[in-house]
Amino acid sequence: MTEKVYDLDDLRELGEYPGVAYEQKYHFSRFANKVVKHRDYHRNYTLLGYILLFFAFSIGGWIWEVGIHVIEDGVFINRGTMHGPWLPIYGFGGTMAIFVFRKHVDNQVGVFVGSVLMCGTAEYITSLIIEKVQHLKYWDYNGYFLNINGRICFEGIVVFGFASIMVIYIMSPFLDNIFQKLPKKLLIIAVVVLCLSFAADFVYSLKNPNQGKGITDYSVSVSQQADTEPGIEIIE
Repeated sequence: MTEKVYDLDDLRELGEYPGVAYEQKYHFSRFANKVVKHRDYHRNYTLLGYILLFFAFSIGGWIWEVGIHVIEDGVFINRGTMHGPWLPIYGFGGTMAIFVFRKHVDNQVGVFVGSVLMCGTAEYITSLIIEKVQHLKYWDYNGYFLNINGRICFEGIVVFGFASIMVIYIMSPFLDNIFQKLPKKLLIIAVVVLCLSFAADFVYSLKNPNQGKGITDYSVSVSQQADTEPGIEIIE
């Protein structure tokens, strides 16, 4: 296997992302019978790229949640907080991890710890807002190891930490490389369609939230709490 190291000037001449990396490695792939460039996670994503990654992670998170339910219970249930095939907390967490830690990618341990704290905080706040605004619970970690008010737990935030590592160092560069190969007009059309669909779903879901068996079974605890706390409306 042969390997060549390209410096920053070489990368600029090639029109590649130099980011803050001072070298980028290539290797010869016997399988593909060509020279393959290693994906560089030292890069600045465009606004269009961030939006596309947000939807990619939101849809991927939805598939993950639905898939787990299919495997565990053998039934298909839309596990999203909205009606469309997306879970915005995954999209928000993924894109925020890329943006917040973009200047610290060479400190992998710091990125992991920071991602655990950031994702845990985001999940806790999201759970609190949904419960106070819509009086629903989409998850409840009561009984899990080191949980805080059932909103977050040790197991969950550690998984999110590893997921952020995958997002920053593997998935985002891989997806961004694909986006770069597609016509920009096509990407803009896709973003407009996705944003309009998401906005319509968001507005509709504010008054008609996705709920039911396997989705908001935890709402019972919220209803019980409403019996003792004035001002909380019970949604049947």
